[in-house]
Amino acid sequence: MTITNAQAAKLGCLSIFAMDMYTSLPPNPVPASTPPAPAAPPPAWNRLTPSPDPRIAAHGWTIVAYIVAHDAVFESGKSIMGGIDAYYGFVARSATDATRFVAVVRGTNGMVEWVEDAEFVPIPHPTLAGATVEQGFWGIYASMRLVDGNGRQLGASAADGIVSMVGTGMLTVVGHSLGSALSTYLTYDLADPSRLGARCSACLFASPQTGDGAFAAAFDKAVVDYRVFNYVLDVVPRVPIGLGYVTLPRVTVLQPATSEASVRVNLFCNHHVVCYCAMLDYDGTVEDPAILVTADDKVCAACIRGPETAAPTMAKLLAAGAGALS
Repeated sequence: MTITNAQAAKLGCLSIFAMDMYTSLPPNPVPASTPPAPAAPPPAWNRLTPSPDPRIAAHGWTIVAYIVAHDAVFESGKSIMGGIDAYYGFVARSATDATRFVAVVRGTNGMVEWVEDAEFVPIPHPTLAGATVEQGFWGIYASMRLVDGNGRQLGASAADGIVSMVGTGMLTVVGHSLGSALSTYLTYDLADPSRLGARCSACLFASPQTGDGAFAAAFDKAVVDYRVFNYVLDVVPRVPIGLGYVTLPRVTVLQPATSEASVRVNLFCNHHVVCYCAMLDYDGTVEDPAILVTADDKVCAACIRGPETAAPTMAKLLAAGAGALS
């Protein structure tokens, strides 16, 4: 069943909560040149399994596992892969339907700056002959795994762990920005007939181009139900440029003239998942006091100017120019 715009906005809000759980954590320690001495067992609450944001339960979901991967530091336009694991999201079960699950992969605050100078090296997909994927995104995804609340690994890989947890149920993978790229690879693996097959869907926001035409075609064939939302003025979905990278076929390009909200013209406002959700469902996002509660959320929400009107806003004029050049 196709995901509606209102449903997509609610799923996007889970991405907000996942990101807020990450920004509430202390910074990653700097890797030491020599391994540190063994420490005492970590407490139940730690950097890989942060306390669930209470809004997740309020919106009808219960976290059942955490997604972790090697951290990526976005600095001076380069992705510096470290050996430190970091929290990247969660898997949650519906409180009203035990057969429904979501896997939510967070984005990153540094994505807009990173796309300005990143090299985006294509590498062969490890199992799909003739297809290429982006090296930096794939490097993070290849390190991804699923852990329980005590940090114990579930399954040989994130995909294997999720398959065991979902069982005969249904799963929707949700991601924004960097999380959208990682979610693309995760969804493709989960949609394999030997795993979840057609029981896996995806809802992706502000997705960079994750592979070449061969990978995009294979994804489109394998994943029965997915939606990709890219705002026409967001720079992230336009990269990588060249080298054969393409956007997934079933993309919905959000336009100022037809969105439910007007967004301030700004590199960061154009990319915020809060703005994406408001453009899809203004009342369900901005008017819900149980969504935008943290200081970071309120800063992002300031980018939203209000419901869209017929007035010739700057966003509309820029979008028209972008359309003329495409």
